[in-house]
Amino acid sequence: MAGSTNPMQSQLDNGLVTITYSDGTVSALPLRNPTNWWPIQEDYYTDGYAFTTGAPKPVRISLKKGTLVGENEKYTTIKGFTNRAIDGGAATVLNLPLDNRKELKSLTLKTLANDVVIGLMSITLRRE
Repeated sequence: MAGSTNPMQSQLDNGLVTITYSDGTVSALPLRNPTNWWPIQEDYYTDGYAFTTGAPKPVRISLKKGTLVGENEKYTTIKGFTNRAIDGGAATVLNLPLDNRKELKSLTLKTLANDVVIGLMSITLRRE
């Protein structure tokens, strides 16, 4: 997924991915900035003091290069905004395990916060 969020939407659910099974049961994954939902234009600087996410850095894919955004990433600057900009942007890879004993009926993506853009770029289903 890729999208845009901002500091005003921090520490709250920006969106929700909901799985519905044929038997009517549901499973959901909240997209929470900055826990598992990071903005397309940058990586957060987490120092564990002034700013922390409470979670490991999510897997990010460079949209320009198609590679993982790593610890040795060469960031660019967005003047007056960030020194951790990702040239071409980055998508966040999310994982929502499904119950393989149930039949998948639907997947729904819903935005919850104002001023947030969420784009679903790809879904991969894998049987264990």
